[in-house]
Amino acid sequence: MTQNQYEQLAIDLQFLTKIVPLNWGSIQNNKSDNKINMFAIHSFDELEQQVANLSDTDKNYLRRRWFLWKCAKCDEHIFAMNNNVNQNLNSKDQTYDIEFNNNPKLRFDVKGTVIPRCFRATIEEVMQNPTNMIKFFYDEQSKGVRNNYQNRLFIVHHSHKAQEREMFLRCQWEYKKRVYKEYSAKIAANSNFIEYQNTKSDVVFIIENLDSTITHNFFAVK
Repeated sequence: MTQNQYEQLAIDLQFLTKIVPLNWGSIQNNKSDNKINMFAIHSFDELEQQVANLSDTDKNYLRRRWFLWKCAKCDEHIFAMNNNVNQNLNSKDQTYDIEFNNNPKLRFDVKGTVIPRCFRATIEEVMQNPTNMIKFFYDEQSKGVRNNYQNRLFIVHHSHKAQEREMFLRCQWEYKKRVYKEYSAKIAANSNFIEYQNTKSDVVFIIENLDSTITHNFFAVK
């Protein structure tokens, strides 16, 4: 993704937060994904053409899937704006998205997500120690070919105002630039990552407070 492509996509995604449905309609799965070649679609208009003859459930699923995928690509691009971050340019390589400090031990798959419903009653505890939430992400979320284990950096979006505001938070690109710059400057091989299933993970929390301010928090990186 070039800088010009990123800038246009960032604008489009902010607009689409008002259109893309909040809920999946079904769990993320390969059967629904395979109804179109989603990863060859680079504009929302093109996506709409591809899903035109599908059911409303599949349309909404694929709209959200495409939106989240493109948000993730923007997250990767923003990280790669930092001098010590390299983006994996091999689109077929599922082992990692970005690498910090030219260190293969600091390679991570970037996952944009939300606090699962089963953890929302104890959000403050989860932010202090997200270990159980990370285990949940590995064990319960994606099914199918994407369910392979690699180091992951979870970007967790949560609004105390309303659940659907997580879509808004995913597209706070200027704020994320500052957050990812801070994270990239602090990460080290000896950071206190959460280890699970022979992987290591960390969490970047992006939080909207009741007063509409946005704050962030890291776990392993201090």
